[in-house]
Amino acid sequence: MMPQSDGTGLVRALGVREAIAIVVGGIIGSGIFMSPSIVAREAGAPGLSLLVWVAAGGLALCGALCYAELSAAFPQTGGTYRFLREAYPSPMVAFLFGWAFFFVDGTGAVATLATTFGTYAGYFLGHVIPYGVIEIKAAAISCIAIATVANYLGVRSGGHVQNVFTALKVLTLTVLVVSCFALGHGSTTHFVPIVPAGKGALDVASGFGTGMVAALFAYAGWSYTSYVAGEIRDPQRTVPRSILIGMAVVLVIYLSVNVAFLYVLPFKRLATSSLVAADATRQALGPAGGGLIAAGVMISTFGAINAVTLIYPRLGFAMARDGYFFAALGRVHPRFHTPGNAILVQGAVAAAFCIMGSFEQILEYYAFIDFLFFSLAVAAVIVLRVRRPTLPRPFRVWGYPVTPVLFLVVSGWYLVNLFLRRPTESMVGLVIMTVGVPFYFHWRRTRPRDATPEAA
Repeated sequence: MMPQSDGTGLVRALGVREAIAIVVGGIIGSGIFMSPSIVAREAGAPGLSLLVWVAAGGLALCGALCYAELSAAFPQTGGTYRFLREAYPSPMVAFLFGWAFFFVDGTGAVATLATTFGTYAGYFLGHVIPYGVIEIKAAAISCIAIATVANYLGVRSGGHVQNVFTALKVLTLTVLVVSCFALGHGSTTHFVPIVPAGKGALDVASGFGTGMVAALFAYAGWSYTSYVAGEIRDPQRTVPRSILIGMAVVLVIYLSVNVAFLYVLPFKRLATSSLVAADATRQALGPAGGGLIAAGVMISTFGAINAVTLIYPRLGFAMARDGYFFAALGRVHPRFHTPGNAILVQGAVAAAFCIMGSFEQILEYYAFIDFLFFSLAVAAVIVLRVRRPTLPRPFRVWGYPVTPVLFLVVSGWYLVNLFLRRPTESMVGLVIMTVGVPFYFHWRRTRPRDATPEAA
């Protein structure tokens, strides 16, 4: 039986299980294996370090609740692009988001994850073959190719891959946490002090804000199911449920992992470790822990790669269907019912980033505008409540208007702090984003007169 079409040629083949797996698998990538030490170093004390993770998780949850309302109101493909397109008078806001994320941010994220995968693959392959920079890149590109093919051949096959790897990464992290507490010979004295000694309030607040940068990077992905809403069955119910359940799972896992790391490692060692997950696992399991962590990182990064490969090509697809992007990217494969061209282009750009090795700096440049666009999307909840009060909203954000306002206040503070601490990177990101402006005016001029947003 052919799955129901969403009217664009795509098919609604993803259910609740796949949607939750996209959220959990998209969020849990390489960040949780690296960010705990960065957060600890910036926070300066065990208690404040854990508070950063709680605060970042709470902020992400507020954003996720807002996205749940928007996704239920606009259950079409495109996610953040679609919300910005509906909320703000000028299509340029949505276009610049889609332009940046399709060509730079999404592909850069894939390249980062794939390179991490290739690096950890050396733990196993290094015993068999000479393993250096070329081999890392080859493994990374192979990983991207596998995820690209799986998603090109059908959204259902991509969803099945996501289910498997999400289950495996949750299992791996559960084993890691249990091993730390059962075999790590840790101490509860590692959890004090609450705040760093000898620092003033401004220094504590600054360290807290900088720590949030790394923690929020690890929480990124709560918006993912909104991008494939056009391929999810009963999206008005399924997308909000997947976002809320997925966020709950991630919050429990992240806090458990951080508490486990603090339990087995003295805080100073945690803050200075370059491979904190490996150090914690070796403390619990000895030399055998290295293999567990290497396998865990490979599973986790591949699951995240598959999630990003599944969702970000839909940005280019939605923009092309609106007449604001390359027309070829808006075509649906006649057999596989996927935005095949968009998937192939994203895979090719991500592979090119892997070869060049220049993507990590680009991602640093985009940290500021990433959160700027997400803040505009959350603000869209308020804008649309005012502009379109009769819009059907199958899910309404809990605690409105406190929830979106709280997100916007904290994210405003976060953006100001990030700009002050990293002014050069933030300005470069804004400049790179504006490269898309002339392309916007080109497509606006050549756009067919009868082209309208899919939501219409």
